[in-house]
Amino acid sequence: MVGSEVANQVPTPTEPGLMATLKERIQPEAMMEKLRMSRSTLIDIGLYGGIGFLTGFLLKKYGTYVIVFVLFISALLVLQQFEFMTVSVNWPKVHELMGIHPATVVGDNILMMSWEWMKANVIISASFTVGFLLGLKIG
Repeated sequence: MVGSEVANQVPTPTEPGLMATLKERIQPEAMMEKLRMSRSTLIDIGLYGGIGFLTGFLLKKYGTYVIVFVLFISALLVLQQFEFMTVSVNWPKVHELMGIHPATVVGDNILMMSWEWMKANVIISASFTVGFLLGLKIG
């Protein structure tokens, strides 16, 4: 009797588990199709989000060291203003290395330049900001 009961049971379809659902939704190819983005754009989002997270986390954990570092950089800038030393940065090479686009702004206002740069690099700015806020929250 037991054998006939087992033979008469119909297997019920099981719902996919949580891990299977996550694997299905997190596939880079599926995300690229849904968002109409390239693989390099998704990598940039993840990279700058991670940099933002790390920056926020380290800022919250090691804030005193960050203040000392900012004071050190300020002292270097003051020394440069009095022409005791010269610091030169090849900004076009830095932009090329980081894959960002320089903003074209008329004027000397730092806020306007920052706003124009953020508009030129919306995805990078947004992913960095979200990562930074998460890092501050978790740190």
